[in-house]
Amino acid sequence: MLEQPILSELYKLVPQINAQWEIYFLRKQSHIIEGKDLKIDRKKTSFRNSFSIRVVKDSKAGFANCRSIEKIPEAFNIAFELSKHSEPDEFIHIPQPSEIKPLNVFDDNIAKINGAISDFLISMQRSAFFDKRIKKLRNAEINVSTYEIGIINSEGLAISNPFTSISAHIISIAEEENSQMGWAYRAERFLKNINFEEIGKEASKKALMLLNPQKISPFKGWILLEPSVASEFLELICQSLSAENFQLGKSIFINKMNEIVMNEALDIIDNGVIPERFGSTPFDAEGVPTNKKTLIEKGVLKSLMHNSYTARRWGMKNSTGNAIRTERGISVGPTNLYIESNLPQSSFDELLKFIDKGIYILEVMGMHTANPVSGDFSVGIAGVYIEKGALKYPVKEAIISGNVSQIFKNIKALGQDLTFYENIGTPTLLVEGIDISG
Repeated sequence: MLEQPILSELYKLVPQINAQWEIYFLRKQSHIIEGKDLKIDRKKTSFRNSFSIRVVKDSKAGFANCRSIEKIPEAFNIAFELSKHSEPDEFIHIPQPSEIKPLNVFDDNIAKINGAISDFLISMQRSAFFDKRIKKLRNAEINVSTYEIGIINSEGLAISNPFTSISAHIISIAEEENSQMGWAYRAERFLKNINFEEIGKEASKKALMLLNPQKISPFKGWILLEPSVASEFLELICQSLSAENFQLGKSIFINKMNEIVMNEALDIIDNGVIPERFGSTPFDAEGVPTNKKTLIEKGVLKSLMHNSYTARRWGMKNSTGNAIRTERGISVGPTNLYIESNLPQSSFDELLKFIDKGIYILEVMGMHTANPVSGDFSVGIAGVYIEKGALKYPVKEAIISGNVSQIFKNIKALGQDLTFYENIGTPTLLVEGIDISG
């Protein structure tokens, strides 16, 4: 367990300076356990303390970081000196305090889990060996964390909140005439929301589906995106919904505000106040309350995600509560970003019936090469060829190419399996008219 909040202790360390200031802190304790082939190979406990200092003077900002509370006065001095030499920017400011409503993001069962992690890891591994063709596991890992995030600032904000998280990852290897890998991953805030046995089975099912692949000839057809793959495409869309990227000209939605940008039956929502969800938090990295907002409504771009800087630059009075901390300072990012739709939500077998010729995609390779400004992509895929509504055989050395906007315009149906991968959630997506090459 973490110690009690340290807000009053931090106040005592703030030097007397004629400027706005802010301290953001993270104190985290993690237990990691790894293994393979029904064994435990490694256990590790780590502790992390970090303090981020921001000083704003005459519309100029300075940043400094430190790892120990004793270094805070020194970090303040560094930030203050750096602010003197930075460029003035009228939109830089420290937000005023707002009412923060409590949110259920801490699980006592995770905080007390310690000894059971090994049992969960073995159970996840054992569930992966449900078929004799699963010969070994490359890696299995569970990470359990308890942490506290807090912010104090010169405007009177003083807040902290405890959080928990648990994640599990496993890679299975199936062998027959050849060998194939399959992986599965989940991350949750609450222990009750994660099923280790299902994670193990999912990894092995993917590996088995990909055994003995065949090459295919190029064609234009349907693709069925498994939720983990669909989440990677949604994450690319998410980058373009950041006001920071938008203002830097790094969004596919430039000059498209209030225009149709995808299928008119789709909503893209960012919601930081869903109890127990991985991306939920009562406040963002500047202490601004989070909320629910519809970014794309019925296919129309309605809003962007903002921190306090981008909001003021946009002419808004308030941030949307989407500030995040990065190594570069304060940026913009999602809380829980997901798809809602009034399109037909079908079972997997019903989705297959739509498809005369296409690919069920289980994995993509090279999404990092997609162009975040144009939305163009060309990525390798692993999956199963579909013909006349039936899964036929796995494919190898296949590529899909196109534009991410076109992907979301051409969605024709969704699965009933909305799944979150950390803070990005999507069901299986059925997409028409995609170029597929062998």
